[in-house]
Parts: sequence; C-alpha cells; structure tokens
Amino acid sequence: MMEPPSAETARENLIYIRKTLEAAGQFTAVPGKCLMFAGCAALAGVAANMFFTGAPWNSAAIHERALAVWGLVLLVSLAVVSYGIYRKSQQMRTRIQAPLMRKLLWSLAPALSVGALLTHFAVRTQNLDFLPTIWLGCYGTAVVNGGLVSVAPVRYLGLSLLVAAAGSALSPAGTGLAWMAVGFGWLHLVFGAYIAWRHNG
Repeated sequence: MMEPPSAETARENLIYIRKTLEAAGQFTAVPGKCLMFAGCAALAGVAANMFFTGAPWNSAAIHERALAVWGLVLLVSLAVVSYGIYRKSQQMRTRIQAPLMRKLLWSLAPALSVGALLTHFAVRTQNLDFLPTIWLGCYGTAVVNGGLVSVAPVRYLGLSLLVAAAGSALSPAGTGLAWMAVGFGWLHLVFGAYIAWRHNG
C-alpha cells in the first residue's frame, strides 16, 4: 500500500496549487522598481526635449530628433520593465501562465494599437499638438485594461494617466511637456514606489 503523504508534503502541494491558481487569475509580477525607472526615463526625455531638441509639437523643434527621444524612452522602458517582470516572477517562484499572458496582451493591445495609429496620423498630418493627449490617453486606457488582471494599483495608475490625458486635452499646447512629465514621469515614480513597497518589489 502507498503511504499517505506527510504533512509537509501536503502543505507544499497546497502552496503550489494556490500559487498556480493565483498566477492563472492575476498578474502579480508587476515590477515597481522598474516602473520607477520608466518614470525616470520619461523625465529624462522631457529634459532632452526642453534643453536640446524642443518638444515635437513646437514649430522651432527638430521634429525627427524630438520624436526619436520618445522612441528611445519607449524602447528602454519596455526592455527594463519586461526584464523586471521576468526577474520578479522568478523571485516569487510563480510562472507566468500562458492563459494569463494572453489575457494581458488582449487587454493591452487594442488601446496601444490605436495609439500607434493616431500617432502615425498626427505625424503625417503635422498635428503634433495632439501627441501628449494621444499618448497619455491610449497608454492610460491600456493600463486600466491590463489592471483588470493585475494588482489594484495598476488600475489606479491607468485612471491617473487618463486624468493627465484630460488635463493635456484641456490645456494649451505649450503645456504638453509638463503633462508628459506628470503622466509618464511622476505617476510612474509614485505608483512604482507604492507597488515596490506593498507588492514585494
């Protein structure tokens, strides 16, 4: 006859089952410190626009370089946050389940795709004044959607980004960089710090 599992083995099995169910239902490997890095990168992008290239929507700006600054901010932030997700999932010993990843991508992709299309249209038609509102609004919508399968602060970050997008839409075009600093910079710093504090890094 097979021996019944020990109490320790049963406890380990229960922990494994609980972690698997949590991973399947909620994306918990949100790297707060990496979100803070993304905020710092965005503030660096604002500074580069202010002191070197001009904002993309300013008539005196070097438009290609100004836009390239934000392309670089996006790529660096995406790389760092992706690596942070991988590292945090390893530290938590929680595999990122394929069904959850599909849910997350379906949540993020529509709004981000619309943002890319609107950005292309704004650049092609030289209506660059709309870029801060487009970027903050579409990114905020994507984060709110992604927050439905993640920890609660992610949803509040998305809602705060939408408020920043509304502020940008209702403000003069000259304030665009300020709203970018608030939305992509300070909000990432504040919410990233909170996630790092309350959700294990």
